Amino acid sequence: MFIGGPLYKQFVMKFTLQKKVYIFEPKIIPSIATLIALSILLSLSFWQIKRLIWKKDLINTRIERYEKGVEDFNSLKFVEDNEFYKVSVKGEFLNNYEMFMPALSKRGNNGYHILTLFKNSDEKVYIFDRGWIPLAKKEKSERISNIVEGEQELDVVIRKPGRKGKFQPENDLKNNFWFFVEPSRMSDYLNIKLEEKIYLEAVNNGPNNSPLGGQTRIYIRNNHLQYSITWFLIALGLIGVYLAASIKLEKK
Repeated sequence: MFIGGPLYKQFVMKFTLQKKVYIFEPKIIPSIATLIALSILLSLSFWQIKRLIWKKDLINTRIERYEKGVEDFNSLKFVEDNEFYKVSVKGEFLNNYEMFMPALSKRGNNGYHILTLFKNSDEKVYIFDRGWIPLAKKEKSERISNIVEGEQELDVVIRKPGRKGKFQPENDLKNNFWFFVEPSRMSDYLNIKLEEKIYLEAVNNGPNNSPLGGQTRIYIRNNHLQYSITWFLIALGLIGVYLAASIKLEKK
């Protein structure tokens, strides 16, 4: 038997379909290549099922925490373990400090999230995402009526700073644009000590409905089932191509 020739005779089969005789005669190289590709495709399909289950648990955890109700912030012992819980905080905004996070609103409009500082009643300073504003309201002079002064009691969502995403740009300190929350660098940038384990997101809108609060992404998409089906269908297509190449009509 030579490389590229028929496999062992036991793999060569004849069958009849609509009164025509066909021969299934697989060859070594296409068979090996197909098996390798098939194993990869099926592995990807099953891996997406695992991701589906993981994502479903993640979404359920977010929803369960977010919809539980508002708790007192100071009653939590380990706040970093309570991401997506809503809590009530008391303190005041340090409005002289502002940072801007380019972002789309939930309706897909371009704008920014305003990141300012919030001094809690225990004198700790947190990064506070007040919500979304349109591009035209970036300058503070355009939103004087939305500035909050004095002590406040607010409902917020606890968030943990994330790592830079693979396709996210670096934070642009020169222009004060932040693409992800990075407390250590923000602390250096503002020259003020910040709490680094968590930051806060507004649940409600600001004065005169601006900034738009409630921007926390709780109900996220879970497309892993579609991805799994896609890989599986590609695997089926590969099998079809392999069979079409290996089955020939018997010559009389």
